[in-house]
Amino acid sequence: MHKTIFHIDADAFFASVEQGFNPRLRGNPVIVGGKENQRGVVHTASYEARALGVRTGMPLSKAKTLCPQAVFLKGCYEHYRAVSEVFQEVYLKYTPQVEFTSLDDAYLDLSGAVHLYPSLQWIADAIKKDVYRRTGVTLSVGIGNSKVTARIASGLKKPAGVVCVPAGQEKEFLAPLSVDVLPGIGRAAKERLLDLRIFTVGELARLSKMVLEQLFGKNGIKIWNYANGIDPRPVERRIIPRQISRETSFEEDTSDMRIIKGTLQYLTERIAKKLRRQNLLCRTVGVKIGYSDFKRHAQTRSLEYPSNDSGDLFTVVESIFSERRLRRIRIRHAGVSVSQIEPQNYQRSLFNEQTRRESLNSAVDDIRSRFGFMALMPADTLELKRKYRMDSGGYILHNPALTK
Repeated sequence: MHKTIFHIDADAFFASVEQGFNPRLRGNPVIVGGKENQRGVVHTASYEARALGVRTGMPLSKAKTLCPQAVFLKGCYEHYRAVSEVFQEVYLKYTPQVEFTSLDDAYLDLSGAVHLYPSLQWIADAIKKDVYRRTGVTLSVGIGNSKVTARIASGLKKPAGVVCVPAGQEKEFLAPLSVDVLPGIGRAAKERLLDLRIFTVGELARLSKMVLEQLFGKNGIKIWNYANGIDPRPVERRIIPRQISRETSFEEDTSDMRIIKGTLQYLTERIAKKLRRQNLLCRTVGVKIGYSDFKRHAQTRSLEYPSNDSGDLFTVVESIFSERRLRRIRIRHAGVSVSQIEPQNYQRSLFNEQTRRESLNSAVDDIRSRFGFMALMPADTLELKRKYRMDSGGYILHNPALTK
């Protein structure tokens, strides 16, 4: 049975949200990324600004030169997250199989639900109409039998277009398109293919798997499959959580700062592991402290940039805890939470430090998956050995249900 997969992408998302919240901006060029006199780059430009040459990643100063009449905005994450939650509500009306890959785009697997509706076009139009009515944001929809076909289709008739690729016609659909529409074909890979006089997906598909594997390694096999309309990846249900938290009560109330900080760091490691496993980032970190008289204190702080790195998270946790003027009373409970969660951006960073950190975290996760969570741990968490037993899954805390 053929799959039916939708890829839905919001058009000029950040700028469209701003226009949706402020009707006076509609029809006018809007640039999100910062004020025109600030250093920085364009995050998103409305289609009115794009018509004048403004592009994502362009310096704000250049965007100002190209489009001096534009409204420049720093942007508001809370607005974007709120609109993304509306997307979730609408998509889940049609299928439970929804996989968000960012705040503004998602895959929907409607394979088992198509018979409930008049047509695929009807479903796409209904989703677009509902979202626009509630948010003022337009959507582009691609429909195919795989993720790669649906994603490529959704980008061909922006804004607000619907492109459906009939089952069995994937190769014909992809053949005339430029090779760089395929995942895995970046600037360098495209240049190598152009040197070989390979310009279109159809020309690429006619090469053998062996040739592409020699050119691009294991990734070459994926590229060959994509070029031939083959993509077995399933749509994995993935809804963005509002918050992830880990907390525990101490077996005995304590004032030992080494134990308390060690516990906070251990809980932070557990959260970072969960974020990375689900390819998520967070923008806000919170710390909760409970005293022996059952009074509690909670405080949150924003990160400089979204992260799932345990070092980044614990730096904020430690800062919050250290700056807090603790009461002269023992502590019975400690917790760490993260919020303002978003999917990880799969575009590789241009900065070596970020790439190095991602590689290091990936290696740590691989070692832990093979030898257990405790195979690699920050030194400060070893203080907990004095208080808790442990197994390969981690310390057995006083509240075992909160250690997962």
